[in-house]
Amino acid sequence: MSDQLTDAQRRALRSSYFAGYYEWPRDSTAEEVADSLGISSPTLHQHLRKAHRELLSAFFAE
Repeated sequence: MSDQLTDAQRRALRSSYFAGYYEWPRDSTAEEVADSLGISSPTLHQHLRKAHRELLSAFFAE
């Protein structure tokens, strides 16, 4: 399933996950994760949205 993701999408997901972005309450903000990757927050959100779509498509297609 993860082979359908680009390197940037995989890196954004992994960094967000390990930074606690998906915890509630969040341990890190999108801005903090984006800064750690050297990208802007809108770019991080774009990578995450596309990665989520790929993963959800694969999940629901099964």
